[in-house]
Amino acid sequence: MTTLYLAWQDAESRRWFPVGRLNADENVDPTKYEFSYLDGARKACESAAFFEIPGFPEMAESYQSSRLFPFFQNRLMNLRRPDRAEYLRQLGLDVDNWNPLVELTASARYRDNFEMFRAIEPDADGRFTARFALYGLRHTNPDAIRRIESLAVGERLGAVLEPDDEIRVYTQDGCNLGLLPRYLVDTVHQDGAWETPDIKATVAQVNLDGPLSHRLLVDFSGKLRPGFRPMEHLPQYQPIRNVALTYPVNKSSGRNADTV
Repeated sequence: MTTLYLAWQDAESRRWFPVGRLNADENVDPTKYEFSYLDGARKACESAAFFEIPGFPEMAESYQSSRLFPFFQNRLMNLRRPDRAEYLRQLGLDVDNWNPLVELTASARYRDNFEMFRAIEPDADGRFTARFALYGLRHTNPDAIRRIESLAVGERLGAVLEPDDEIRVYTQDGCNLGLLPRYLVDTVHQDGAWETPDIKATVAQVNLDGPLSHRLLVDFSGKLRPGFRPMEHLPQYQPIRNVALTYPVNKSSGRNADTV
């Protein structure tokens, strides 16, 4: 079973919420897909202007399909695009071993207030590794972007948790490069303490000709405490089941509050 998560950002507060989970059973033919809303969606409804995603009208329901849901399918590059092979290469993917779920998590950066990511899945010893494109390059100075061009695959980077719950990445000589996904804080930092004291960030791939959103790929790894599986244990990642949800007024559409 492959599990992907969907996060949503409130445009006013800039807060992120995990709102959905996509499971894919690739051991059957055709692949069986299931989408469920998470408890984070309930919190987003209560504290921000979040509403149902098109195609998934009821938050207390789960949805099954033998085809990838249109909401996710539309986030994949068209198979007929002539630049598709280069696009996948910049994501660190192999066009000959293409998997739509891998492309979704590698490419689905911030888009229409949504972002996708794969579950952090530690091994029996608690170790995990995940690959991400570095965020925030548009907000760094030109020196940082030029510094990226000189990085070598495998080069060690520094990763520091900032007071605003962002993980900032630096070179060993102190150049501020950008950010790792904010949701990683749920994985490595809980209740004011580090879940893993030995996090490591290394250069996975540099795309000199790629857009800033895919310019630098970083491998992020660490060792969690025994038995801790963040997406299974944290309440905001648990599916909604038969709960009443109260919605705020949607300021953009004028929809009145109501209860499902």
